[in-house]
Amino acid sequence: MSEAVPPTTPVVVDVPGWNRVKPRIPDTAQRRTLEKQRSVRQIVFGVQDGILTTLGIVTGIGVAEGQRSTVLIAGGLALLAGALSMGVGEYLGGKSEREVVQATIDMEKREMEANPQDEFTEQVAYYKLKGFSADEAHMIVSRLTQNPEIYLYEMMRDEFGIDPRVAEDDSIKPAVSMAASYAVGSMVPILPYLFTGTAWVATVAGLILAALALFGIGFYAARNSDRNPWIKGAEIVALAAAVFAVSYAAGRFIPPLFGHAPVAVGG
Repeated sequence: MSEAVPPTTPVVVDVPGWNRVKPRIPDTAQRRTLEKQRSVRQIVFGVQDGILTTLGIVTGIGVAEGQRSTVLIAGGLALLAGALSMGVGEYLGGKSEREVVQATIDMEKREMEANPQDEFTEQVAYYKLKGFSADEAHMIVSRLTQNPEIYLYEMMRDEFGIDPRVAEDDSIKPAVSMAASYAVGSMVPILPYLFTGTAWVATVAGLILAALALFGIGFYAARNSDRNPWIKGAEIVALAAAVFAVSYAAGRFIPPLFGHAPVAVGG
């Protein structure tokens, strides 16, 4: 089997406006559908975090204070602060990721312009790893060099394992979805206190509503996967219960170690 020999002429540097080239990726209806389905991450994360965080706050304050107005004020503040924090955090996290990906794309452009032969040989090696012969890999990469946008996309995918589309997706939809999901989740443990002034009744009702809401989120998340929705719902409830139990134990047993009365975290 013959080995691929790098071409003797530049393969990228002579392309006009190379530094302005953007990775061009084939798009399909199936890819767009999958992107929408993947947005379930923000919904599940936001709702679950909103439920657990606010549940711990309102339950703890409800048991400790027993005053409906205090619980509602604390719960409302937790909802507002948490939703804003989650939304801003999602936006800044996404922005930082886009900047890292864009910097990597720019670096790869510079390398492909400064050392086109080395990059050509590198891409040939990637195709050989995929099972193509040296001659086949050389032919494929030679054809790719005639389409700089596709060539750049292939290099980004094979060398870094990333989708260059990340650098272009500046939508605030994920941040809005995260904030809204957190707010919806936070409302679940607050709702009982809107209809009853009895702390014990509201606490029990909040726990029941939280469990049902968490189960529903798991059921919803499983509908786009091959997971059993009942098992997925039970999984999320179980994990949430474990988090709540740890929070309760921490509030009850850690403060006394420092000479402080137990804190009613989660009840």
